[in-house]
Amino acid sequence: MHAIPRGPGRRDSHHRAFTLIELLVVVAIIAILAGMLLPALARAKAKGQAAVCLNNLKQMGLGQIMYVTETGKTFPVGYNPSNFWMAVIRRDVPADKIRLCPTAPVPVKRNPTGEAIGTATAAWYGPLKTPIQWNTGFESSYGMNGWMYSPVGEGVADPAKQFAGESSYENPTKTPIFGDCNWADAWPLPSDTPARDVATGGNSAMMQRFCISRHGSVSGRKVLAVPAGAPLPGAIDMVFTDGHVESVKLEQLWSLSWYRGYKAPDVRPK
Repeated sequence: MHAIPRGPGRRDSHHRAFTLIELLVVVAIIAILAGMLLPALARAKAKGQAAVCLNNLKQMGLGQIMYVTETGKTFPVGYNPSNFWMAVIRRDVPADKIRLCPTAPVPVKRNPTGEAIGTATAAWYGPLKTPIQWNTGFESSYGMNGWMYSPVGEGVADPAKQFAGESSYENPTKTPIFGDCNWADAWPLPSDTPARDVATGGNSAMMQRFCISRHGSVSGRKVLAVPAGAPLPGAIDMVFTDGHVESVKLEQLWSLSWYRGYKAPDVRPK
């Protein structure tokens, strides 16, 4: 008998299948490649979010600088929605979305009638409608250096320390206006202890509101406990009175020039 030649329309009825070992090798190679690529992608994403955050703060800082230049004074201390710094800055920077860092968006399960402090991964917010209070309808990933409020008006912490205008800036390159924060504002002191959990920050001392690990190699953690005296991991982004923005390591927060006459401690509090 003669073998029937295989034509273009015929295929072999049997195909060689992968062995179990070959399949396991392929799976292992895929797992190795994923293990190499995923961290790199995560780092690239974090860098992109940090760049957006710095750009947000740059625009906010320019808004504050324009206000000071045009009015000759710093923001008022506002305890109603129309005088709150987030409302005042809308005059020069109308886009509300720049007040949200992509690393710390508004929580999905927001309580529409309540308020909540933020964390390294979540924005703080006030009630959407009621009750009528200073933060009604506002939310942000950032907070203002409270010493940047005008020394005149209701609720001034210490007129001698408050910055009244551009001429009162003693060290513009080291005086923060805004930065990543777990609340709308804070009045840091050189004696303030750091937050014990830098994933959430704290509220027992004002510096703790800025002491959140929003950027850096440890960002994204839900809990990041730091023993007293241990180095503080992570960083926050800030804009300064000279208009420049930078990422500031948490360890360096006490070395900034927060208010008039500020003296940095030789050793930061534990």
